[in-house]
Amino acid sequence: MTFWKKTTKTLLLCGVAIGAGVAGAHAQDYPQGGTLRTAISQMAPSPDPVVTTFGVNWMTATIVCEGLFAIDESWTPQPMLADSYDYSEDGKTLTVTLRPNLKFHSGAPVTAADVVASLNRYRDSAGIGAALKNATASIEAVDDMTIRFNLNTPTAIVPGLIASAQAAIMSVQSLEDASATEATTGLDCTGPYQLTSYQPDRGAVLTRWDDYRSREEPSSAFAGRKHAYADEIDLMLMPEPSVRRDALLTGQIDIAYELPTDFYDALQGDAATQAVVVPNNQSLTVVFNTKEGPAADINLRRAIYYALDMDPIMLASVGNPEFYTLDPSWIPDPNSFWYTTAGVPDGFGTPKPELVKQYLDASGYDGETIRWLVAAEQYQKHYLTAVVAQQQLSDFGINVELVESPMANYIQSRAKPSDMDAFSSFLPTYVDPTSIAYLNPSYPGFWTDPEKMELMEKIASTIDPDERKAIFEKIHTLIYDQFPFIKYGTEANMYGIRSGVGNAPAVPSRGYDLYNVAPPQS
Repeated sequence: MTFWKKTTKTLLLCGVAIGAGVAGAHAQDYPQGGTLRTAISQMAPSPDPVVTTFGVNWMTATIVCEGLFAIDESWTPQPMLADSYDYSEDGKTLTVTLRPNLKFHSGAPVTAADVVASLNRYRDSAGIGAALKNATASIEAVDDMTIRFNLNTPTAIVPGLIASAQAAIMSVQSLEDASATEATTGLDCTGPYQLTSYQPDRGAVLTRWDDYRSREEPSSAFAGRKHAYADEIDLMLMPEPSVRRDALLTGQIDIAYELPTDFYDALQGDAATQAVVVPNNQSLTVVFNTKEGPAADINLRRAIYYALDMDPIMLASVGNPEFYTLDPSWIPDPNSFWYTTAGVPDGFGTPKPELVKQYLDASGYDGETIRWLVAAEQYQKHYLTAVVAQQQLSDFGINVELVESPMANYIQSRAKPSDMDAFSSFLPTYVDPTSIAYLNPSYPGFWTDPEKMELMEKIASTIDPDERKAIFEKIHTLIYDQFPFIKYGTEANMYGIRSGVGNAPAVPSRGYDLYNVAPPQS
């Protein structure tokens, strides 16, 4: 019996689906035409998703590019550019065959050489790419249509690792001067829209590509059929939330992303707009520099955790208790197979002054300044969590300095251990624990604890889903012992739409699948 046949159920539960069937809601048909005008809070200097670990900046590539696999609404990888895939009998080789007659926007045919070049570049990047590098000895082109992944150990995680926007397949020619840290000059990809213009200080224009070859399975998040309803998708940079709200209310835009929940009543009270609430969207967090500086002391991090009162922190950020839960799981969507509360101390979210004193005494902390990075302009709500945490920590003599900076500076500073001690961030649900950015030792925070590293190697090389879940529960327990990062709670996401917008996303797994969203028809 082959490895593949022996592990059919295992792979399904690990987040790797057999075949190309897609689960999830079916979008109704809408007419094609019109422009979908979308307001966003920030843009990266480049649309290239490989050169940044900051997920919001992957939006453009999500619409323009595709990978071998894509995530459906149940967080399961499904084939996208892949036509079929199979494991060797010993489980150490994964072979993927491309769909026939695929082309890039440039007109060049998609070949295995393009896939290998794209994924080798991705393997050299920070974040999930590094996890792919750890899992694979090499990736090679067998012929023009066939890619072979030579795995270090039998593992079911590869389809999930290459289902993210960062694993986008681009033409070899477009990658000639690019690297994991040097961006491409454009996005020569295979998606339903082409990148017409990209201005980091203004926005981007995406135009439907008439030669796009869609899959035929029902739409489900990033998997299955892509409808490309809009003739054009305009991503319009509006950093200020109130500006996005007002533009929506006055009809200048059709979608306003990342709105504070205190705008809910205004949107619901206007006949031409609607608030869309996406529950269990992401964890609000702080990440510590575990490599150097005061936060590298495990006992200080423990003291910080037990000093925090999570409810006021979440309330200050989200503004309404109906839009968050004090859920301690590092997998924010309870529908995920990986959801767990293993290792969480009793009374999550409630300060314990006696433990604060105990751990502060053990740390030898003497009032040093903890430099806490925040990108206040783009992420006001994350700034607000830091402000409340700063106030709470000061009551225990823990001195926090909030360092406000534009997004580009924030991203640069958090990558340098010498420039920060902590930073505000957030964490969505991932398809597999090996993809969780915070768990990667190269991710800012630099958590390289030997026990964690060993557990991550085990979970990556284990096939049985129950065994993998048990390993992840040990990792989860270790997080709640060492606190390399701290979660305040799980927030819902809210954004606004104009009446007439069709098939607006309302589940976390759909993210920014704007190719499946229809603009209002005039």
